[in-house]
Amino acid sequence: MKDILTRLFNHEELTSEETKQILLNITREAYPEAQISALLTVFQMRSITVDELIGFREALMETRVPINFAPYRPIDIVGTGGDGKNTFNISTCACFVVAGAGYKVAKHGNYGATSVSGASNVMEQHGIRFTNDPDKLKRSMDECNIAYLHAQLFNPAMKFVGPVRKALGVRTLFNLLGPLVNPCKPTYQLLGVADLAQMRLYTNVFYKLGIDFAVVNSLDSYDEISLTDEFKVMTRNYERIYRPQALGFNAAQPEELFGGACK
Repeated sequence: MKDILTRLFNHEELTSEETKQILLNITREAYPEAQISALLTVFQMRSITVDELIGFREALMETRVPINFAPYRPIDIVGTGGDGKNTFNISTCACFVVAGAGYKVAKHGNYGATSVSGASNVMEQHGIRFTNDPDKLKRSMDECNIAYLHAQLFNPAMKFVGPVRKALGVRTLFNLLGPLVNPCKPTYQLLGVADLAQMRLYTNVFYKLGIDFAVVNSLDSYDEISLTDEFKVMTRNYERIYRPQALGFNAAQPEELFGGACK
C-alpha cells in the first residue's frame, strides 16, 4: 500500500486490476485503517478514473452474495445521493411506480449515508424484513414485481471499510460504487446523478460494462428527474435535455420535494 499511496500522491492513475487487488486486500485486512483512510482521501482530492472505479467494482462483485434474477430481466432504479437537497426518497418511490406498471424491479439499497433516510430506512419503516434468501426474493418478484436487496446482506466486503468511512464522515469512492454493485447484475439500470461530471463518469462505466442504461440529472443539481428544472438524460443511444412542461408535467417547487427523518 505504501507504493500505491506514493504513486497516487504523485498524481499517477491505477489500472482496474490494481484497484481490484487493493479492495480484495482490504477484505483480507492487509492494510491498517490509516492507510485505507489515506487511500479514500486521495480519491476525494482528485476524480476517480473509469478504470479505477471498474476495478473496485469488480472486487465487490467477486465477493458478493449472488442472486440470479436473469429470467426476469429486471431494472434497478437508484440515485447516487449527495446532492444536498434533502428530498423524499424519489428513486425508491419510482421503483414502486415502475413495478406497479408491470415491470420487474430489483432494487438495491442501503441505509442513508449522506442523507437522513436511505432506501433501506424507507423499506424498514414499511415493515420489510431484509433477506438474501433466493426463494423469498423470487416470490416477492413473482407476486409484487419487485424484490429489495439490502446491500449489507449482499456485499460483505463493505464491512471492512465501514469504520473508516464512518470516522471520515464525508462521501468517499464507496458512495460512487453503491449504484454499480447490485448483486443480481440487473439487465437495465436507471441512475440519477448529482452533477454532469458524475454523468460522464457513469455513462463511460456503463458503456464498458455493457449494461443497458439511462443516466439522469436535473440541471439544478438534483440527482433525480425532479421536475424543478430542465433535466438531462443520457443513454447508450442518445443524449437529450427535456423540459418538464414539454412532457406534460407542471414544474415542481423545491419545497414540495422535501423529505424528513424516519422515526
